[in-house]
Amino acid sequence: MKELEAELGVTLFARSGRQVRLTPAGTALLEPARQVLRDLETGEAAVGAVAGLKAGSVTLASLPTLAADPVAPLVGAFRRQYPGVRIDLAAPEDTSELFDLVVAGTCELGVTDAHDIPGALQSHSLGRQSLVLILPPGSDHEEGAPLDLSTLADMPFVVAPPGTSTFRLLQEGFAAVQRAPAVAVVTAQRDAILPLVIAGAGAALVPESVARTATGLGAITARPEPAIERALALVHRAGPLSPAAARFAEIATGE
Repeated sequence: MKELEAELGVTLFARSGRQVRLTPAGTALLEPARQVLRDLETGEAAVGAVAGLKAGSVTLASLPTLAADPVAPLVGAFRRQYPGVRIDLAAPEDTSELFDLVVAGTCELGVTDAHDIPGALQSHSLGRQSLVLILPPGSDHEEGAPLDLSTLADMPFVVAPPGTSTFRLLQEGFAAVQRAPAVAVVTAQRDAILPLVIAGAGAALVPESVARTATGLGAITARPEPAIERALALVHRAGPLSPAAARFAEIATGE
């Protein structure tokens, strides 16, 4: 208490023999001191809730084409176990932007195509994802049958911008048969790809989850030959994760 009095430059307690009473300055400090103790108790409770996964949040970045699969099922599984923890989901345009968000610490976790992951990030495998072609309604192709990419040199395609995972995979698939896709529409709006295909603007390469929706709207699905698939990964910066992020990573990877 003497140190506190010295720091404040006032006398807080009047001492008379064995009796101690508050001075006017001490009385003025009493309620703020009680509030500090209450705030400390509240802070300890809040920290305990976060550590116990009863509160808090996880910042997660996901490529747009991975939001429905696998991110949505993973978020659902996590939320069922920890309903008090909020998920803040960011939607970077491409892998480069996603990596920047995680490296900078803006997002604690990222779900991405496991391609050219920066050395500054740690990664955990989330398995592989197959991609399929969707063709406009009325296309002369048997639903779900294989389709040789070498025969599609003149097929117009609706694609995401260069630098995106699906555009790179489409180019690589055609390059494997010494061809190049005929790009008809480039759109940064991923939600527009399916409607554009349905409207007859061209074909597109999409995850199987999107293809299932497309089939219900009349599009024709086809499995590209050679097959096109991508490895998926959960990424984060090196070092310990927050309790909620660490648990999300465990659920996502099954570790």
